[in-house]
Amino acid sequence: GASAWWPNKDHLSDEPDSMMLSVAVPNDIQFIGNGKAVGTEKEGDFTRYNWFISYPINNYNVTVNAGDYVHIHDEYTNKDGRVLDLDYYVLPYNKEKAEKHFGRDVPRMMDCFGEYLGDYPFWEDGFALVETPYLGMEHQGAIAYGNEYKDGYAGNTRYTGGHEFDYIVIHETGHEWWGNSVSCKDIADLWIHEGFCTYSESIFVECEAGTEAAIKYINDKKPWIGNKESIIGDYGVNKEGSGDMYNKGSLFLNTLRHVVNDDELWWSIIKGLAEDFKYQTVDTQDIIDYMNEKTGKKLDLLFDQYLRFPTIPVFEYKLTKNEKGQVNLKYKWNSDVKGFDLPMRYQNAKGKWTEIQPSSKWQTEIIEGATDLKVTLAENQFYVDFKKVD
Repeated sequence: GASAWWPNKDHLSDEPDSMMLSVAVPNDIQFIGNGKAVGTEKEGDFTRYNWFISYPINNYNVTVNAGDYVHIHDEYTNKDGRVLDLDYYVLPYNKEKAEKHFGRDVPRMMDCFGEYLGDYPFWEDGFALVETPYLGMEHQGAIAYGNEYKDGYAGNTRYTGGHEFDYIVIHETGHEWWGNSVSCKDIADLWIHEGFCTYSESIFVECEAGTEAAIKYINDKKPWIGNKESIIGDYGVNKEGSGDMYNKGSLFLNTLRHVVNDDELWWSIIKGLAEDFKYQTVDTQDIIDYMNEKTGKKLDLLFDQYLRFPTIPVFEYKLTKNEKGQVNLKYKWNSDVKGFDLPMRYQNAKGKWTEIQPSSKWQTEIIEGATDLKVTLAENQFYVDFKKVD
């Protein structure tokens, strides 16, 4: 909908390679745009501010911010010694609060995202947070910030799983990699922006608090998912998919991580996607092909089930005892996609995870050492429904 306020080719398949943004505002306020400030011109009661964006940019990321801002400048130095300009534009009475709040979150966020996703992709234009009267938006290089310098989302720390960080700073900055740098060709594939970006929240948690905390963070989002519409929309008509693309997209990526079952490979794929598709527009098939190539697996059916169908697969299982007193686990998948292929894991009596390969037909496995009709399944590793049947 960017064409509602400025003339542009309003389709995500194309981006300008650079852009000059020039806006005149009354002399007693400032205009803050994307990219870098490259000068001002006095025009009577108005001042024209010129901002140059030196990278490709989505049309919906172009932003206009006019206000009585004060400017806070800081720098971030990465592990290789590269220096990134950090600029914060806030209302005067929030200056001290902003210095402390952004000074706490931004450097550690850049450390984590740099490690897992590669360097901030718009380095030459710098990174900026601009105070706005709304909560936030991922405007490239000039992220809109209105979270009132609180942890969580508008102070609700349920959004951050109780961890100490500002949800808007972390989530919207995640979009600099997912959405602003790696961009979808059609809004039907907006899950590429939102699913990967929501997953980047858990990357930050994993970086700071470890894998177990990150997996819990992802799985805590399950109650917010409706599973009533597909998260891929209709192509060619500017129709995005379900809002489940955020949390369901993140849980799907967590599922893929446990299908790959090799964290070194998994993180090389995530960083590889961010680096190899930098400043490009992609579609779902590009992501599938990339992951298939890197994993040596054929993941197409998994993508189909989670992205193109509203419902998630159901793991149906029965527990019985055989004539020797051993516990039998009988199991199968119930899914929309024919030939659906997803592993499952359970813990044996010694607590060791054992992997099985369910299909649409019933199979039986003896749970080693088990004497009770109980089983622990990998509920936090795979996003599926579990149905125990008699």
